[in-house]
Amino acid sequence: MHRITATFSVLIFCSCPLLAQLPITVAELTIEIGPNKEENLYYGFETGDLLIASLELLQGKDIKSFEVIEYPDNSRILEYETKGFDDKRLKVYQRGIFQFRLYNANLLKKRVCRIHIKRLPASAATANFNPAVRWEERIDTTYNVQSETVLSGTEVKEVQKRRRVLARVDTNVVTLLDKLERVHSRTNITTDNVARLAFELPQNRYEPSPADPSLSTEVVSWAYWIGAGEEAREWYQKANGSAVARLAKGLTKGAISAGLLSSGYGALALLAIEGVSVFTNPPSGENVKYALLLDQGGEYQELSKGNSITGYGRMDNPTQGKFAIQLENDNYVEGINVNVKVVAVTVTKVYEDEYYTETEEVPVNRSTTVREPVLRKVRAPVLVGN
Repeated sequence: MHRITATFSVLIFCSCPLLAQLPITVAELTIEIGPNKEENLYYGFETGDLLIASLELLQGKDIKSFEVIEYPDNSRILEYETKGFDDKRLKVYQRGIFQFRLYNANLLKKRVCRIHIKRLPASAATANFNPAVRWEERIDTTYNVQSETVLSGTEVKEVQKRRRVLARVDTNVVTLLDKLERVHSRTNITTDNVARLAFELPQNRYEPSPADPSLSTEVVSWAYWIGAGEEAREWYQKANGSAVARLAKGLTKGAISAGLLSSGYGALALLAIEGVSVFTNPPSGENVKYALLLDQGGEYQELSKGNSITGYGRMDNPTQGKFAIQLENDNYVEGINVNVKVVAVTVTKVYEDEYYTETEEVPVNRSTTVREPVLRKVRAPVLVGN
């Protein structure tokens, strides 16, 4: 809180032309300015006045700044790091209010100043000008100015457009699992008689984005084959031979290439792509209990199961995620060797941009400037009774 002690304030009213030329005291005040604080005084002056200000520092080394501002923002006098001064003079060109700003930048100590403000009228006619100021609340109006686009009509014109067209389709078979797994007997004291083999389907990808790809690769189906012992392996090779024979007879679709069928996964690729099985079960051999599992964050959902020398299947849903094949040996004495194969079919589509024109009615827009008023209540100084 600041303390202002008025020593005296004298208004001289005189009709004598000689006395009208003498300075008239507007204010003579002792002001206390707290640490890191400022004080402001407001007084009115008449056109032609000579404003005279004096400052004396009573307590403290100096004050950071002393400023005289022609209200609201025209700085007329500015003193930095001042210890005081005598008779700073300023010509007043039009009637108005002047702000006297005193700022103490010291963070710990106050400052005490004596300020003497006088006016020298231009003539006796303005000697009785009242410098008092009062504060009023006013509504200050500013404007937010922005440009808006508005519809002004339509016109018919040719518009160039782009669409993605399919340029090429590639089908691939991806090996996910090819393993010979030893599954121990039920009486084995060191190892469990259950084995679980995990695999994950390739993630679908879209470049540059799923909404408008120029290239997409998706898993469309996948297949698995499980066979226990040497008998099952030999029958798998026979199935591969049958797949090649179907190719030679023209019984496979165009998507199945000789390269796919002549590989080690020909029969399994045929099953995965076309859903055609050439697998058969050996008449004799060790059986294996198996289950196809969907991994749901560590918890498994059973999709299919069986108990045979061989097992196989094709899946077209789901085509994303993590899976496992669980193998169980129910033989009490003998362990078994189990072949497990899993392949996935991916289809890669390559798109090209095709441009064409269409005649259509399109909107015609025009820009307009919108001024939106913003009302704000402010306190402003006004002259008293002149």
